[in-house]
Amino acid sequence: MDIGTIIQTIVVLGIVAVALVYVLRRVINTTRGKGDCGCGCGKDCKHKKSAGKNF
Repeated sequence: MDIGTIIQTIVVLGIVAVALVYVLRRVINTTRGKGDCGCGCGKDCKHKKSAGKNF
């Protein structure tokens, strides 16, 4: 392995780690009811308060 391959591997692993942290953070916030329900209105959307839906 030359130095270019090592640098590319480190960069790719860094990007994957950042993406994984982002996804886990969104999943945790959504399951705790602090995140967006997915409608695009933000965390104060009216869908979370409607009957029969628990986000």
